[in-house]
Parts: sequence; structure tokens; C-alpha cells
Amino acid sequence: MATMTAPAVSAPKQKKARIVGVDVARGLAIIGMFIAHLGLERSTEFFSTTGWFWLADGRPSALFATLAGTGLAFMTKRAYANGDEAEYAVQRSRLLKRSAILMVLGWALTAMGTPVAVILGAYALLFVLAIPFLRMGPTALLAWSAAVAVVMPSLVLLSRHAVLGGTSPDVYAYTDTGGVALIIPVVADLWSGYYPALSWVLYILVGLAVGRMPLRRWTTALGLLVGGALVAAAGYLPGLALERSTGGLVQDLVTIEPHSNTTFEMLGNVGFAVAVLGLCLLLTTSVPPMRVILTPVSAMGAMSLTVYSAHIVYIAVLGREAVYNPESNWPLIWLTLASLVFATIWQLTLGQGPLERLLHRMIRPRQQQPPPSPGHGPWQQHPQQGSQPQAQQPWPPQHQQWPPPQGQAPQQWGQPQQTPPR
Repeated sequence: MATMTAPAVSAPKQKKARIVGVDVARGLAIIGMFIAHLGLERSTEFFSTTGWFWLADGRPSALFATLAGTGLAFMTKRAYANGDEAEYAVQRSRLLKRSAILMVLGWALTAMGTPVAVILGAYALLFVLAIPFLRMGPTALLAWSAAVAVVMPSLVLLSRHAVLGGTSPDVYAYTDTGGVALIIPVVADLWSGYYPALSWVLYILVGLAVGRMPLRRWTTALGLLVGGALVAAAGYLPGLALERSTGGLVQDLVTIEPHSNTTFEMLGNVGFAVAVLGLCLLLTTSVPPMRVILTPVSAMGAMSLTVYSAHIVYIAVLGREAVYNPESNWPLIWLTLASLVFATIWQLTLGQGPLERLLHRMIRPRQQQPPPSPGHGPWQQHPQQGSQPQAQQPWPPQHQQWPPPQGQAPQQWGQPQQTPPR
């Protein structure tokens, strides 16, 4: 008599641990934004207490946008690995929902009237612009990034000059046409301001390419550190030389001034961002104690949306003069310390950040009910909630013979059988 074996039950998939180096880099980007908005540089010597503050001019936001691309690679990892069309559709839907929520949140933070250029609106458009590139591998993404770096910054700046008469990020504020563009959020975030998405798509494409790489390997981290430093030098050094030897519109197209959004400045920024990410990955993979030491920074990076939004509210409470004419660095120090402590305690006790958790709930796809098993009719009684489901049995049962041997009664299977199955 054959024996019936229960179907194998697969163990639940273990969720991979976060790549701490990415969170550390994102945390450093947030701290850099704090410095850019509230920092008071009292000394110009690099190794003085505040002499290095110039590093926070324009680069933290570029690092933030690059890491958005890396996060996008994590988000679409399974779809990219399997080429699963259904999974791609799910992730596209999530990205569109995320973009809509970030756009609304960006409007709300901007409405607080702080002198800070809120980046969330540009973020929202960058996610949408990245959708056609989700299927590409690192090589194709880097090729597209190079094309964007060469073409889009100059195209955006020249069109801005033609329409508004200047290329600076706030030139729209001086003309009626710019005022009209400013009140059309998508137009403003695509083309004008400090974060024109048509140019800034460079950052998210590079971040997406980096996210497709094996970031848990120290060799990858070292390659990103060295390669990023070389790219940064290839952007900043020629741009600085051209800036000093030109003038007028030509200078506006080659300068490396923060937020000038020229090809040279953006190339330097993206190299800087990749190098910082490589360094953070190298420290957290090759020097295990650094994962613990940098926990407050990585915790803040893991809930960057919450911390970024909170710092805009903090600046609104302080007032505009805290940004335009800071009197000391104490507002910056208190903001940084409070953010590090809050993020660490929250992550250790509650896990995902408050706004991150809310966003996840708003964009996650609805859970679909599994289809009924074969042979289950609508009249069949379902197991009670919380009870252990019984293993599915084959039909007809493998161990039951039909007709039964002479002189032997039919075996029971659920209900007494009167006739053989047809």
C-alpha cells in the first residue's frame, strides 16, 4: 500500500539586512543639508572648526539625489533580476504613488515660507523620469548618464537664459514669466530653481547604476571610492580653470559654483557623491566596529524623509534670519544632536521612521486573496481564523484502491464513499 507524503512547506524568506553604508551616506547628506542651511562659517581654513563647511554647498543635495537612485535599485531588485513583468507593474505603480505623495508633501513644506529650496518636488519628478530606465543594467545606465551630463545642463541653462534672461537658480523671481513658471509646480521643478529635474536625472541614473552593483563587496566599495574621486576631479578641475578664464554667458555654462547646475559642477558633484558612498560602504564592510559607531548616522539616514521634513519645520520656527544671518552655530548643533538621538532611539525601539512607515502603507499594493484550491467548492467550510490549515490531499487518494479487494470495506476519506469517483 502506497504511503501519502505531506507537501513540503517552504520556510519563509529571510529579509536581507540593510546595507548600512548606504544609510550612513544618506545620513551624512542630511547633516550636510543642515550645515548648508544653518551653518555659520567663521573661518576659511579647511582644518578649522568650520572651515570645511564649504563642502556642504550644493553637494549634500546631489548626494541625496544619487542615493535616491540607489534606493530605487533596491526597490526594483527582484523585478530586475527576474524580468518579471507583473513585478515591474507593481513597482511602477508604487513609484507613481510615491511621487504624488512627495509632491504634496513638498508643497506643504514650501508653504511654510522658509528660505530653503525644498527638494521633495524635484524628487517626485525624478522618480517618474527614472521609470523608463528601470530595466537597464549598470553599463547602459552609465552611458545614459554620460549623455545627460553632456546635453541637459547646458540645454536647461540656455533655455532658461532665453526665457528669463539669466541662468541662476533664482532668476525666475525677477521676471513675470518666471513668476508664472513658479506657480506651476511641475514646470518649476522640471526646469527652474535649484533642482531642475531635467538635469538632475543624471544623479538618479548614476545612483540606479550603482545600486545594481554588488555593494556588499569591499572591492565594489573601493572601486566606487576611487572612481568617484577621479570623476569629481574630471568635473571640478576643468570647470574651475574655465570659470577663471571666461566671462558672461560662457562662464555661466562652465562654472562650478554651488547649484549652478552646469555640466562641470554636476559631474564633480556626482563623482563626489559616489566617492562618499564608496567610503561609507568600505568603512562599514571592512571595519565592522564602524557599523556600531556610526549607528546614529545610519539611523538618521534610514529615516531621511522624517528628519528632512522635521528640519524644515524647525527652520520655520526659528525664522528666516536663522538662514540668512546666523549668529552662531548653536541652532545647527542642537538640530544635529536632536536628530541623531531621536533617530537612534526610534530605530532601536520602533524600527522604520514615522513618515517612512506612513509612506510605505500608502503605496504598498493591496494583498490579493489566493485563488481557491482545485476541487474546493463555494460550499466548503473554511478553517477558522488563526487555525492551522490542513495539508492539501490528492484526489483520488494514492493509498486507496478501487475497487477494494474482495472482502475489504472501502476506506474512509473525509466522508463515507458510496460510489467511486468519476
